[in-house]
Amino acid sequence: MKTGWRNVLVAALSILGVVCIVIGAINMPKRTSEEGLNIIQKLRVRSLLSAVGDGVVDSYIAIAKKNATAEVKKKGGSMSDIRKAVQEAEEKVRLEYQDAETNYLDKDVTDVKNRLEDFDIALGKYADEKVKAEREYREAHMAEAEALAEKKREEASAQGLEAPPEETITVDMSGFEATEQMIALRAEADEAYKKLGLALMEIEPQLSKDALITLQQRVESILYHEERDFATLYDGYSTFSGTDVLDDVNKAKLIRYADDFITVGVALLIAALAIFFYETIVKAMGVPRLIISLFFVLLCVGALLFDLSLPALLGNTVVRMGMNSIMVLAMFPGIQCGISLNLGLPIGLVAGLLGGLMAIEFEIPGVQGFVFALATGSAIAAVAGYFYAKLLNRLKGSEMSVTTYVGFSIVSLMSIAWLMLPFNSLKLRWPLGTGLRNTIGLDKSNFWRILDNFLAFNIGGFRVPTGLLLFMAVCCFLVWLFSRSKTGIAMRAVGNNRRFAQSTGVNVDKMRTIGTVLSTVLGAIGILVYSQSYGFMQLYTAPRQMGFVAASAILIGGASTTRAKISHVIIGTFLFQGVLTLGMPVANELVPGSTISETMRILISNGIILYALTKSGGDTRG
Repeated sequence: MKTGWRNVLVAALSILGVVCIVIGAINMPKRTSEEGLNIIQKLRVRSLLSAVGDGVVDSYIAIAKKNATAEVKKKGGSMSDIRKAVQEAEEKVRLEYQDAETNYLDKDVTDVKNRLEDFDIALGKYADEKVKAEREYREAHMAEAEALAEKKREEASAQGLEAPPEETITVDMSGFEATEQMIALRAEADEAYKKLGLALMEIEPQLSKDALITLQQRVESILYHEERDFATLYDGYSTFSGTDVLDDVNKAKLIRYADDFITVGVALLIAALAIFFYETIVKAMGVPRLIISLFFVLLCVGALLFDLSLPALLGNTVVRMGMNSIMVLAMFPGIQCGISLNLGLPIGLVAGLLGGLMAIEFEIPGVQGFVFALATGSAIAAVAGYFYAKLLNRLKGSEMSVTTYVGFSIVSLMSIAWLMLPFNSLKLRWPLGTGLRNTIGLDKSNFWRILDNFLAFNIGGFRVPTGLLLFMAVCCFLVWLFSRSKTGIAMRAVGNNRRFAQSTGVNVDKMRTIGTVLSTVLGAIGILVYSQSYGFMQLYTAPRQMGFVAASAILIGGASTTRAKISHVIIGTFLFQGVLTLGMPVANELVPGSTISETMRILISNGIILYALTKSGGDTRG
């Protein structure tokens, strides 16, 4: 882009961004001002009147049906007589009120406004107390619910049934009883509704006390919202009332979307800065990481615009980063030792899965089971990685092709082996026939979320999996420490220039073997970390694409097929998982029921690898 046009675009985006921020900043405080309260009050009153107007006929029909049924039963009529009487009663009421309509614009609704305000406050107090009491009940019975869920999982495993997908543990609320405070506040809300009903009867001649009773639940569902912020109330009330009751609809919409104006304004300023410093950013970050970073920011903006919980989505991103990071880290030694992207990662993944299956087979519980799985999986991975390295040392210069075929081959071979391995645990085998199940469910008797739940805590809607992040940090630190050792430096020298390293006396094959073994071991550790967080171990063809996902993540972080840093692992994993985590809900809001998020994942994974190969010439350095 020419400098002149770029400066014009930057200026236009900057001005537009500042204008949006100013509009948002001016209108945001109006939400809590008298002007904002008047808007909500008008919408609330119109919602109430619309609910009463729409529901009064249905209310009279329900009353007429009830009376008709009781009268026929009193006379000893049959079911056919009851159906006939009910149908006639409905037709009579609809005929009576078909032309009835009240023009509220000509009515004085001052008393309704006052009574509605009192009822809304009373209803809010009752609802808040109910939420509080139910929360306390859930907390008091959560341990019981967790024990019951765990018991069901163990019984399913003991019977050889495939573990069901993990569900959020819910407390059975059938035993919940209203507290004294709830009963008192409910009585106050009912009394406020009666007074509101009397005010409504003054302007709605068709209303009766019986009709008001049947309408109470409908009115409460329309008026009460758990979230009491301006945007939620505006959207909720305007759905039932429309906005024609407002004096200035456009002004009200500016107040409603004030936060969105600020969000869009900030996004435009970020875009302007990105365009202005384009060359500098591209030089520092590279094109793939820049594109993915901007796309991630765009998804964050989209989440805010669609009123999605951004803290919860970012918390999920952090969890996914932790559970995938070790597999991405496994790419680091491969790149440094000169075998490039280790797309034969499924060798390590299979080794890790074998370690996990052995921990379950021997019924080693909790932390001990996880440590056993790590140790056993790493040992198997080290042996397999050694022979894998011997193969790669004979095929220098063709590593990318070889690792891909080796990865696919080991998955296919193990798909047969999973049917023949002599595991006897009913948690692992199919209840009928032979072979291991596709999905092995983990529970607290194994190593389910051993890392995720360790010292975990919540900050608002953001959950911090402390143990998972600490494990990730320790692994990254140890690998970084190794890369700074004498062996690590020699290995990196081989990766940078194999022939030069050999001329200085470095044993090239040995360094490549060490890097390949380390990469394979990290793959074994990575799949166990992933599985304990995910809650399942997936066999057969599941590991096939994981190497491509890990390769994509480290490339997004800024690595190439010949150079990598630990920072590339962390940044790339966060960006890749962030795009996937935020992409699905935002895509579902844009195109409900679509598979655009999965399409996006495939495009990002394969597109980044293709870009990296074109930049490297499709081969490693000799």
